[in-house]
Amino acid sequence: MSGFSFAAVVDSGVGGLTVLRQLRRQYPHCNFVYFADSAHCPYGTQSDAEIFSRVSTVVDWLVQNGANSVVLACNTASVFADRLRSMFPLPIYDVVTPTCRLAARLAQGDVAVLATDATVRSGIYVRHLAALGVASRQYACSALVPFAEHNAVRTDECRHAVRLALAELQHSPPDAVILGCTHFPLLLNVMRPYIGHAQAVQCVTDFVPVQHDTAAKGKCLYLTSGDPVSVTASAQFARAKFVHVDV
Repeated sequence: MSGFSFAAVVDSGVGGLTVLRQLRRQYPHCNFVYFADSAHCPYGTQSDAEIFSRVSTVVDWLVQNGANSVVLACNTASVFADRLRSMFPLPIYDVVTPTCRLAARLAQGDVAVLATDATVRSGIYVRHLAALGVASRQYACSALVPFAEHNAVRTDECRHAVRLALAELQHSPPDAVILGCTHFPLLLNVMRPYIGHAQAVQCVTDFVPVQHDTAAKGKCLYLTSGDPVSVTASAQFARAKFVHVDV
């Protein structure tokens, strides 16, 4: 990618494509490289040390190969955004902070946060929402990530897993639900019976492009540390074709 300046969008798998879709719509002239760390997915069941080591390795590789900014589309990776900002001299955007601000504007009362085990363990959503005066409760849902990652959302196994994770919401409905993992918008139709009329808040970012807009349409490359054939199959909803890289 020599000579190619781009904004990198990082996720443990294909879930962050939901964030990339927003960014490409908003900044059509920006070059993007999407990196799916599928060989190490999911992040949310790993230790903090393992997650930080892996994410910092990925970010370093992207910076060395021309990234002018980084969007941590993964909520679990976003837990470590401040540490990464202290390591790399370029803009690094998380999804937790702006998503909390969005939820605070939309919610009339309490907010349910659906996230991975690691994100829940960090308490980052609870702290940010509390600072905005919003009451919240967390639900650890790492078990749902593989269904989105492996294009198995319409299976009986997925419906069973969603029921186990979210049954409590039917008895105590929140005003809003933060889909605190970028894979979860892909599961929204299966989640809807448990979410009910609650506002579903998808992850957003404060990204501002470094490169100046040009008349040309921006390019987008899709890279993965995993098997590009299986990742491409899982990313059919985004029509993305992945290439393997060793990172």
